[in-house]
Amino acid sequence: MAEQFEVRGWPVVRLASSMVTVDVLPQFGAAITSVRRTADEFELLHRTPWGLPSRGVPQLSGTAETERYDVDPGGWESIFPNGGDTVTVDGADQGFDGEARISPFDVVELSDTKITMTTRLRRSPVAMTKIVSLTDATVTVTETVRNLGTEDRDVMWGSNLQFGAPLISKDTEIDCPAALVHPDATILYDSDYEDAMPWPRTPGRSSVINLRYLPEPGSENRMAYLTDLSQTRATITNRVLGCAVTLDWDADPWPYLWYQLEAGGTDGHPWFGTGYFLSLTPSSSWPAHGLHDARRVSASALKLAAGEERTARLSLEISST
Repeated sequence: MAEQFEVRGWPVVRLASSMVTVDVLPQFGAAITSVRRTADEFELLHRTPWGLPSRGVPQLSGTAETERYDVDPGGWESIFPNGGDTVTVDGADQGFDGEARISPFDVVELSDTKITMTTRLRRSPVAMTKIVSLTDATVTVTETVRNLGTEDRDVMWGSNLQFGAPLISKDTEIDCPAALVHPDATILYDSDYEDAMPWPRTPGRSSVINLRYLPEPGSENRMAYLTDLSQTRATITNRVLGCAVTLDWDADPWPYLWYQLEAGGTDGHPWFGTGYFLSLTPSSSWPAHGLHDARRVSASALKLAAGEERTARLSLEISST
């Protein structure tokens, strides 16, 4: 049976195959806080400096975004039913990146290489099932959502992975078969979401940026939205380390990919100039500024009909180069 233990009061379930080991927190959004090679404990995911918050300890009040970072351990999280900036729907604040990422899940099935968990959201009439399974060097997350309400609902849905050092460095290359890259108009104020360029180019503050190659720490941050993918795949390769990570996911309901690099350009909260990690988020919608902008900017909000059930899959495979 899978190993079980506690970290700061939170139950952790450790799944392991011969090639990959994964730590899952059922009671904290069913988040994955670690993905590492079994043989040498090589960690792929980014962890925040403050780590997992202690369970039951009071938190400071703040904006939705500030509170989101206060309890963010890093890793691999579900984004649902809102992405990015919080919005109000049916009188309820949906939270920065949505409610699912911190919802308590019940474990309904468990083995050495698979865990099935379920929850019912409180601010939306939605039931969610999340399955994490391992096969050799591949981790697969399968999410199913069901609208329990009597009315159709617009949602944003995605899966956010934060990759950190040593995988992420100036030696890292990103590849994705995307046709277009849309800049984030809230970061580049002289750009518009429609100022799209062919992959891997996007506008920067002073010149065009190549998203394929990562800069050194202390560089300009990057945020962009990849659309018109011929295949819903992305690969992170660090040839110096001899390691590659390939993401493969369902185009329906996740046709887009958010690309965000914290390269040390955030001088204030929460990174104070020390952040350096790459976030990739297969998603139903864009931009990452809440449901209302997904409707207004790209008409990409996902409609979940009353009683409808939808399933999405994302696989991560580790390989050598």
